[in-house]
Amino acid sequence: MPSKTRSSVEASGAALVAWIAERFAPHGVTPDDFAVTLHGHEGPGGPVTRSFAYRGDAPFYPCSVIKMFYMVALEQAYEDGRLIETAELARAMHDMITWSSNMATNYIIDHLSGTTGDTELPEAEVERWVEARESVNRYFRSLKLPELACINVSQKLMDDERYGREKIYVQRGGNNHNSLTTNASASILAKIMSGGMISAKRSEIMRDALHRPNTKEFRETPRAQLQGFLGEGMPEGASLWSKAGWTGWTGDTLASYRRHDALHAVLPGGEAFTLVVFTQGKWASDSLTLLPEIGAKAVSLLAG
Repeated sequence: MPSKTRSSVEASGAALVAWIAERFAPHGVTPDDFAVTLHGHEGPGGPVTRSFAYRGDAPFYPCSVIKMFYMVALEQAYEDGRLIETAELARAMHDMITWSSNMATNYIIDHLSGTTGDTELPEAEVERWVEARESVNRYFRSLKLPELACINVSQKLMDDERYGREKIYVQRGGNNHNSLTTNASASILAKIMSGGMISAKRSEIMRDALHRPNTKEFRETPRAQLQGFLGEGMPEGASLWSKAGWTGWTGDTLASYRRHDALHAVLPGGEAFTLVVFTQGKWASDSLTLLPEIGAKAVSLLAG
């Protein structure tokens, strides 16, 4: 990445946050309604050289950004020999990342944890079930990265309310929903892009899964996760990798009205960066322009 961008990541990040706060305040977006983490990379596929974060350690309900973490856990299970890749698991991973399928994600969670969900269980059996479902959390804590210490990667993805043991589990402690930070998400995405997540081979597999063709045809494909997200704000000729997340009203106030994206971009001039933005609130959730405008502003600051 050119030295101009290396030296400007911190300044660009601070300017981006100030711009977001001013630009979207009329829509009710407060400084507590968003978080931003920005990493500058040493060229395409290079390591992180500079970083900026605003509320980067603030926990958010992550919506479908969590699926990137389940992808990592699945690749680690393959690497360790705990799971053998099958055609159905390969299909599920593709659909989980490319089209953000909740059903595919839940299929993968069942394989990772050796559990199934839904029906209620006697208390002793619930404890054994919870222990199994916590396996993905234990994996990420085993990596000993401080940004991963407080995340929660244990719940299935639901389009509305939960029932049975899923409802009991998500209410443990008052709120046991999945939880991520922009710092944690940017860290995992940056490691994948630089070849440092599990192994170079596994990172390449995950990079391929996260790739978003920057074409009109793909952008307009339903569930392509570019339109309405950061990728829509990227210029023609940019190369994009991302995992977005969104919820409207789900019936659960703790999991409703979020719009997020975790994006890695290589611009036509060679500038490479990872940008993660989490937002909350009904207007932010509904807005199809919020994240594209943020993405475009980031580009103008980093490469302008």
